[in-house]
Amino acid sequence: MSHFQKSAVTCDHGLCSEIGRDIMIKGGNAIDSSIASLFCLGITNPQSSGIGGGFIMTLYNRTTQKCLVIDARETAPAASNKTMFGSDEWASKYGWRAIATPGEIYGYWEAFNKFGSGRVTWKDLIEPSIQLARNGLPISEYLGYVLKIKEKHFRSLPTMKEWLNPKTDHVYETGDIIKRPILADTLEKLANSPDPVQLFYNSEMTDEMVQEIRENGGIITKEDFTNYKPQFYEQPLITENFYNGYSMCGPPPPSSFAVTQSIVAVMVDLYANHSIPSTSKPGTIDDLTFYHHLIEAQKFAYAQRTLLGDAAFVPEALALAKNMTTREYTKWIVSRMPKEAQPSAYYGGITAQKEDHGTSHVSVVDSDGNGVSATSTVNRWFGAVVQSPKYAIVWNDEMDDFSSPGMANGFGFAPSETNFIEPGKRPMSSMSPLVIYDTKTGKLKMVMGASGGSKIISALAKPIIRVLCFNETIKEAIDAPTLHNQFTPDITQYEPAVPKQLLSDLEAYFKQSFKLTSGFEGIAQGIVINDDGQIYANGDFRRKSNQHPEGF
Repeated sequence: MSHFQKSAVTCDHGLCSEIGRDIMIKGGNAIDSSIASLFCLGITNPQSSGIGGGFIMTLYNRTTQKCLVIDARETAPAASNKTMFGSDEWASKYGWRAIATPGEIYGYWEAFNKFGSGRVTWKDLIEPSIQLARNGLPISEYLGYVLKIKEKHFRSLPTMKEWLNPKTDHVYETGDIIKRPILADTLEKLANSPDPVQLFYNSEMTDEMVQEIRENGGIITKEDFTNYKPQFYEQPLITENFYNGYSMCGPPPPSSFAVTQSIVAVMVDLYANHSIPSTSKPGTIDDLTFYHHLIEAQKFAYAQRTLLGDAAFVPEALALAKNMTTREYTKWIVSRMPKEAQPSAYYGGITAQKEDHGTSHVSVVDSDGNGVSATSTVNRWFGAVVQSPKYAIVWNDEMDDFSSPGMANGFGFAPSETNFIEPGKRPMSSMSPLVIYDTKTGKLKMVMGASGGSKIISALAKPIIRVLCFNETIKEAIDAPTLHNQFTPDITQYEPAVPKQLLSDLEAYFKQSFKLTSGFEGIAQGIVINDDGQIYANGDFRRKSNQHPEGF
């Protein structure tokens, strides 16, 4: 955990936190800082994010005391349809047909022009990442781990040979230095362009990218690029006065903010103003019922997630998300809290959303009290596992985040109809970038977000609950072991650090069931501002990428 006086930035790599801090030192605001950090994450964490993907950003303006959202998530191409992948789930995961129209560059440019400070240039935001790509950076433990898993794919896919070290003829390993000169040239073009949206979405560069995609069997056209627009929400979802005068703000669907805030609101209703009970192990709360309620709150919330979809295409999903943010809905869930685990039908919808995967996150507070929480993704590790030969852009596989008719998940749950493919539609995501602010003073309290697919929701709800209800530090709250239940399947995943006695007691007294989870998932990035104005930031130790918060 780091302590700052005026500003802070924490994200999924320490070098990118440093870049975000330096932008604020130059006079940039939280928007400028977050964009610079996100460009950097595309270099340091290419398995999870980059300019071939998309993002969702929640902004809080301290002066106006208003919150708004930019949804620059990828969209389905015009030639797509809900049955395009049939029962072949691999076709939506790998290769050129899996690519959705990317939104990253358009979203950055719009955010910079509309909400940037005006005190730093567009090129200032990209130049540090150009230098990293051109001069090289060390492979982190996390990236080394992913590269090793993906080595078989890289050998069989010609566009990914860049990830094989010519000195060893194997993928780069942790500690190796990798240079990406082609991507550096691409970023330099974007940095020097007076209109990077025109360059990326409607120029000769677009023609060349589309030609590469089409020649390899993809369906994206130039019109998909030229028709792309980010979605702005000047009236995002707000959970008003859910605790001590605080409100939570975040994006409507296809974000899962409504799901995340529901878990928080229910647990705060049950456990607000508690002191920390005595603990026998670090990171545990000696209240067995607390963990039972946490698991049950997750089941109720994730069950409703199966009914959500892009708000622009599914009006009933937006209505549901708005309802989930109300005090009445929270009280209704609290009234239904069972004394022990119930069959799936008890919790609501019994369809399943697709699993989303790798993401990167950045949380920023600037010296004016503005906040930005932004999550970026190319979906699965290295997206579609193809990249542009000419521009070295790793393309997303966001089409895999849609549900497909007749393609039940591995546990037999039918796919969610609200998330079927439609041209121009954005797929559902677990991304839940959010801010919490004091409605009386207008001051920020927390800027929170997480990366890691479906575990984003549980990894994000946990520290918010523990900070607000039990007065833990942001480090204690993020570091605490995570319990994750996403309803389909109804089994709670746990980390090795969870005490075995806790698990056995929850099984015996509350009929909960458990399985051990794998690592490198559910990575939270949090900033808390105390009443005296002191800022505390923490990056999740689970992300093995030399991460550390920065600020001043």
